[in-house]
Amino acid sequence: MDAMIQILAKELSQDPIHVENVVKLIDEGNTIPFIARYRKEKTGNLDETQIKAIIDMDKSLTALQDRKETVLA
Repeated sequence: MDAMIQILAKELSQDPIHVENVVKLIDEGNTIPFIARYRKEKTGNLDETQIKAIIDMDKSLTALQDRKETVLA
């Protein structure tokens, strides 16, 4: 499992599998309301607020990682 998923799960006190599924569903183009209503089995019944927190933190960590790689290059 991706290290970033582990960090997200730990910081947000969520199951890593559910966090990974949320990230995958967003990457596939699904919306937060769709995921919250129709993909409960994949997200462990996370609500819209929890899903948004995962997405926001994922974007922040991704931006930080990209910045780190740019600085190191």
